[in-house]
Amino acid sequence: MQVIFTASPEFAQTALAELQRIDRQSKFLHWLDQGIGLIELNEVTFSALASQITATKAAFIRHLCPVMEVLPVERLQSAIASQIPLFDRTQPLSVQIRSNTKAINRTELRNLLVDDLVAAGLTVAVKDPVQIISIFCDSSKSYLGFSNATENLSNWAGGMHRFAHEDDQISRAEFKLLEAIAVFNLTLPTQGLALDLGASPGGWTRILRKLGLSVVAVDPGNLADSLQSDPKVSHYRQLVQQYVPNCRDRFDLIVNDMRMDATDSAKNMIAASPVLKAGGLAVMTLKLPSKGVKGVINQAIAILENKYEIIGIRNLFHNRQEVTVVMQSSAK
Repeated sequence: MQVIFTASPEFAQTALAELQRIDRQSKFLHWLDQGIGLIELNEVTFSALASQITATKAAFIRHLCPVMEVLPVERLQSAIASQIPLFDRTQPLSVQIRSNTKAINRTELRNLLVDDLVAAGLTVAVKDPVQIISIFCDSSKSYLGFSNATENLSNWAGGMHRFAHEDDQISRAEFKLLEAIAVFNLTLPTQGLALDLGASPGGWTRILRKLGLSVVAVDPGNLADSLQSDPKVSHYRQLVQQYVPNCRDRFDLIVNDMRMDATDSAKNMIAASPVLKAGGLAVMTLKLPSKGVKGVINQAIAILENKYEIIGIRNLFHNRQEVTVVMQSSAK
C-alpha cells in the first residue's frame, strides 16, 4: 500500500524517519512536494498506521492519506463514480485536492467531483467529514485514495487547519490551542478553573475564557487590556517557580506555551502537577532547537511521564519550531 504523508518542510526528513521506524520494511519512493512524501508500506496496514503513530509518540507526521490508484486526472471522475456505492450516505464526505502544479484548477476539479457525489445522494462537507476522498495531482498523473478521517490523523487536507481571525483575537498563538483541541479531539471543561503558565499577552487565556473557564494567568509580562478588565481572569506577575509553591487552588486544566528550553518547561509542568485535579488535562508546547529535535523531545517526555500520561504529541500546522503535547494527570 502506498501512502502520502505530510509534514512541515523543515521536519520532513524527521517525519520520514518516524514512518520508517514504524514500518522497517517500508520503501520511500519520492517527494511529491515540499514536506509531502510518497512511501510504500510493507509491514503495517494503512488502517493501523494512525494508531501506531500515536503509540510510538511520532510527532512530525501531520497527515496521511492512502493511494489506491494512480491515474490520469481525466479519469478521476469515472474512478470516483465507480466507488460511490461503497460510501456511507449517513456520514459527511469531503473531497480534498492538493497539487504541485498550477496546471490543475483545483476548485474547478473539486466542483466537478462534488456535483456527482451530491447528485448521488451523498452529503459533502468541508468541516468535520467522516469520510475523505484524497487526491494529489502532479503534471502527469493523480494519486487517489479513500479513507475514514480518523485514519488520516487530520480531517483537513494535508493537516492544514484554518481558523478565522476574530476581532478580539490577541495573538496568533491562539490558533495553536484551537488546533490542538481539534486534532486531539479534546473535550475541555466548560466551567471551572484553568491555569495558564507563561500567559502573556493572553491568547490562550482568551480561548479558555471563551470556553467558559475562569483563568489564573501567571506571567511577569502584561496581559491584553480586554483580559485585565475581566473579573474571571486573575493575573499573577510572577515566574512559575514563584507562583506554584504558594498556590492553594486546584485546577481542571493547565496550559503552557512558554518560550523556554523544552526540558525546563517540562520541569515546570512537573512542579505544577500537584495543583492539577486528578484526571485533569494539560496542554503544552515544547520549543525545539535546530538540531537533535528527537532527543530533546524524548528527554522532555521522559520528565513529563513521571506525573502525566501522554495522550498525544504533534507538530501541528500552527506550530513552528515546536511540538504540542497533550497530557492527563496520572497516579504516579
